[in-house]
Amino acid sequence: MLTTQTARPRSAGFTLVELLVVMVLMGLVTTAMVKLLLRQTRFYNSTNELIQTRQQIRQAAFMLPSDLRAISRAGGDIYSMTDSSIDFRSMFGSSVACVINVGKLWINTVPQKLAKGSAMTNWKVAPSVNDSVAVYDDAASTGVRDDIWTFHRIALVTQVAGDNANGCSSTSGLAQAADLVAGNPSYQLTVSPAPSKTANVGAAIRFFRHVHYSLYRWATDGKWYLGYYDCLPNRVPSCATIQPIAGPLQPYAASVTGTSGLQFTYYDSTGVVTANPALVARFSVVVRGQGQTLINLTGGTAVPLRDSVRIEVSVRNRN
Repeated sequence: MLTTQTARPRSAGFTLVELLVVMVLMGLVTTAMVKLLLRQTRFYNSTNELIQTRQQIRQAAFMLPSDLRAISRAGGDIYSMTDSSIDFRSMFGSSVACVINVGKLWINTVPQKLAKGSAMTNWKVAPSVNDSVAVYDDAASTGVRDDIWTFHRIALVTQVAGDNANGCSSTSGLAQAADLVAGNPSYQLTVSPAPSKTANVGAAIRFFRHVHYSLYRWATDGKWYLGYYDCLPNRVPSCATIQPIAGPLQPYAASVTGTSGLQFTYYDSTGVVTANPALVARFSVVVRGQGQTLINLTGGTAVPLRDSVRIEVSVRNRN
């Protein structure tokens, strides 16, 4: 008797070996993707840290020269100086005298906005009581040999709107009636001592305030920053609380080490280092930034981030 056997059909699916192979391949692909993502995240974080640190260095490099360049050693602007700090009289604004009333101790400024678009008055902050003001005095002769800057203390600041004798009148020729509106006042400065009788309408005015820059350790996070404060006589307290304006920077160290976060060096007119404020003709300022985390841009070992910038500034008036 002839018999036949029918083959059992193979069930659909994967064998154990096939599943193992697929799982291994998926694991390899997943591992590679995770490594790539981690590398990209590390690179992004390191790049962001580098950008932030350099922004802080640039901020310090922008602020310091603008203030230091206006210093006049002949005018005694530098009060004190060390390798990581400086106190000086900083010019924060200028204007033109529209009215000078010797009897009433008044000096009136030209308004900030003029219809013609010219700018005769500008300042970082509006002048306050006890700020210093310097007025250009033509003196008795028509020549320049006897011309001087006279310094005064502001005793009262009054904003005067409109075209009237108490403010900047259009009769002065320095402003038009269209300039003299409520939102664009003239600043009437009552000063002490009285303005000079030989100071004329149209005289230049400069505004000054005692400021301080230094490298200091901020108590909030224990890191080092470029700090700033200003001082006004008779204000309570006379000097404002120091505030961080750029950083973090590298910690303070003696200048000979070349690692301090903020380093001032002062030179006289011959290029020799000096500690005498009256001889300073040039500043060299080095700002050394420090990142807040380690960076890794190459995929190797993470390293601390440090960067620096050097600024050379000549003073405005050496004589």
